[in-house]
Amino acid sequence: MDTARPSYTRILSAYAARFRRPWVVFLVSTAILGLVAFTTSHLRTACAYGGCCPSWTMPVHYRSWGGSSGGSHRDQETSVRLLQADRSECAQFPDTSNILLVMKTGASEAYARVPTQLLTNMRCLPDFLIFSDMEQTIAGHEILDSLDTVLPEAKSGNKDFGLYARQKKCPLAQEDCNGGIKVAPEAWALDKYKNIHVAEKAYALRPYHDWYIFVDADTYVVWPTLVEWLAQFDPRKKHYMGSVALLVGHPFAHGGSGYVLSQGTMRAFFDGKSGVANKYDMAAKTTCCGDALFSKAVEEETGVDVKNAYHEQWPTVNGEQPHSLAYGEKQWCQPIVTMHHVSSHVVSEMNALERARKFSSPMRIRDIYQHFVQGELPRTREGWDNMSDDVHYLNTTAPGADKWKSGKVKTEGLSQLEQEAHLSFHNCRLACQNLPDCLQCRHHGGVCSMSTTVKHGRPAQNKSAGAEEDTEEDDRWMSGWDLERIEAWVRGHEECGEVVWPTP
Repeated sequence: MDTARPSYTRILSAYAARFRRPWVVFLVSTAILGLVAFTTSHLRTACAYGGCCPSWTMPVHYRSWGGSSGGSHRDQETSVRLLQADRSECAQFPDTSNILLVMKTGASEAYARVPTQLLTNMRCLPDFLIFSDMEQTIAGHEILDSLDTVLPEAKSGNKDFGLYARQKKCPLAQEDCNGGIKVAPEAWALDKYKNIHVAEKAYALRPYHDWYIFVDADTYVVWPTLVEWLAQFDPRKKHYMGSVALLVGHPFAHGGSGYVLSQGTMRAFFDGKSGVANKYDMAAKTTCCGDALFSKAVEEETGVDVKNAYHEQWPTVNGEQPHSLAYGEKQWCQPIVTMHHVSSHVVSEMNALERARKFSSPMRIRDIYQHFVQGELPRTREGWDNMSDDVHYLNTTAPGADKWKSGKVKTEGLSQLEQEAHLSFHNCRLACQNLPDCLQCRHHGGVCSMSTTVKHGRPAQNKSAGAEEDTEEDDRWMSGWDLERIEAWVRGHEECGEVVWPTP
């Protein structure tokens, strides 16, 4: 018997001896048992929202877990998952207790990305794990080394592990030790060894979740949408879902977009086995990408192929961010679960949007447009790339023109305006206005590009897109949006109807 649990039997016996009346004993028993149930429930809630709770209030499998990002369930003080968040702030957050977030980062970037995630997107999660290429502690949360179990023979003499060894010797912040060194290529080379080890360690530490979602530190997860989407599936069956990409014809789930594995898949992958990740350590040396190698391992160990999480050719598990998303007919009403390459600013803004929506589900791509893009589009913006890319017009005889993909370059059936569209931004805009479906255009490097969807875009890079010798007009980046058409299109798409979930 758990000695921490009060002896309610002795209390009931004392009351029975005193009153010696069955109806009194019944009333007292009911009251005490009700108090016990209320207290236990209250303590569990308090624990979930950052309070201390005795072990007997937790489910049995929680009591046996140990070693986590941010602590262990055996050590209640270090199991605080909500950073002492006020209970009302998370009151409308969905129940994610059956889903484990597993985040992958690197020591060279962790302090730039993880703190904002902890304060926003991860604030209301009851549990999560964070893995890196070095043990660290950020805001009281333990970051676990995913590479400490890589085979010595895979590390020995391997330049991919140069950063791994060097950063362990750094007595200061990593950015101080890496001053003047281009760390990004080294971090990329090291990252491919992590994926399978991260999954194996996550299952060893947390074997009881229905779902495991693996993301990078620059990935945003829309939790209400994820919870509702996963409710469509049986976690006991084997599922491996994500945004599918191809490497030499082999499909894999893009890691930055995030991928989801069910309990059934994780059990088949790791349960009763040891050294699964080590089987692929040597292969990682000659592989470009850890997410592609992960897919190979899943297929070989479980027999499961990755399934694309999309509907009507648009992924719900998504690799874009609000300013690079395409907003159009195919995308507008689609639910969205993840975004990638999000800055800390975008993470904070996304969390603000979710809180304003009271964590309602589902979030659609339309909602992201209304928060991030609507009202931010000018008619023209210099030095800006609005990422128009549906069709291109250029002088096909100019030097460098052969670099363009012929599939998107229109060369036949051109109107007079289309023939002259590449000459200047003014001409490009006129040609766009003459095409009924054109919503935006861009001119740079002697190339006019147009789109029938809306994109906000990004500051332009100082690099020519077309001719080798640019004139001053060619060298300018100019972007334009047809605001009247865009506003009319948005007004015509106010209603979305029932959500259609991707069912891979």
